[in-house]
Amino acid sequence: MLRSTPPTQFTARGKSHQLPQYLPDATLGVVRHLTSQEVANLGIKGVVVNTYHLKTQPGTEVLNRFQGIKNFMRWPGLVVSDSGGFQLFSLIQKNPRLGRIVAEGVVGYSGPNQQHKTLFTPEDSIKIQFQIGSDVMICLDDFTPPTADAKRLAESVIRTTNWAARSKVEFERQLEIAGFSGWDDPKRPRLLAPIQGHNHLEWRRQSAEALLEIGFDAYGLGGWPFTAEGKFDYEFCELNAQLTPEPFLRFALGVGTPQNIVRLFGMGYRLFDCVLPTRDARHHRLYIWAESLIKLPKTANELQQLEAETNPWVQSLYINRGVYAQDESPLDRHCDCPTCQTYSRAYLHHLFKVKEGLAFKLATQHNLRFYARLMEILAVQN
Repeated sequence: MLRSTPPTQFTARGKSHQLPQYLPDATLGVVRHLTSQEVANLGIKGVVVNTYHLKTQPGTEVLNRFQGIKNFMRWPGLVVSDSGGFQLFSLIQKNPRLGRIVAEGVVGYSGPNQQHKTLFTPEDSIKIQFQIGSDVMICLDDFTPPTADAKRLAESVIRTTNWAARSKVEFERQLEIAGFSGWDDPKRPRLLAPIQGHNHLEWRRQSAEALLEIGFDAYGLGGWPFTAEGKFDYEFCELNAQLTPEPFLRFALGVGTPQNIVRLFGMGYRLFDCVLPTRDARHHRLYIWAESLIKLPKTANELQQLEAETNPWVQSLYINRGVYAQDESPLDRHCDCPTCQTYSRAYLHHLFKVKEGLAFKLATQHNLRFYARLMEILAVQN
């Protein structure tokens, strides 16, 4: 059953954070092309970093010296650390010679002939996340693609449950080492477990029930929310939400487009992270409010009403197209980002055409401000 009153804030390390939030990808401790202060100035309240990649660069020795990623990157807001599992599984799926999944964790092979063997365990992930100093930590889980068969789904759910239990044991051990007074300490970081099972009702139900029994602070939309045909699977997301009772926070891991976010907000999800706005900015795709809109929606209800209508409320502008070469208008007349307040479409088109690095910065600023504005509107309830 969906919560009647999804949370409007949550606490981590003794600090309250407003909901909903969109968290851009800061895999290696940086949102590409922007400083931490520039990201914050756009209204972005939190970022997602990657445990596995930070373990490699800059490494835990540097993170320890700076007492965590926040001091290292000079970021004042929320930090969520991904377990690193998704990246490892993606590499293995593309090239099975690079590793395999075993009961203990993820085995990786490297070197010219894959002769170097490493093991990345749920315990390793949690230890590194404490060195990162994140506010929300995510358990290592066994990710499966939409094409996984019933046997693979079953393995994923069982392994995810076992890894989650091990993650919590290590999390509580690290709390003690760090001087926290245990699970009930309000100043401790939070721990999230992704729910697996793809769109198989029974396996996802079993996954949710097992994880709820172990007990976590929040639960994530584990797996890939797309059908085998590549369409976004809203039924899959709805099912996952229904399996997460109050008062737990729902995190739509890897979601998504502006339309996806508005739809999932209506299901009770309140945290979102996705590479789309930053990656799309680097590939000339900019999100703008539909030019047919006379004024922007002011509340979550107004925005959800727009999403329910047939006319699109968000459009994609491909700034590399020749039609914008002499366009004097801003990217988006409704946008208050530094790019739209200062430069024309023609100028940004020119920067991309001459391969000027400033183009990436200006485009990224715009897309992130669009997403931040989306969160600000969704935060206003009628």
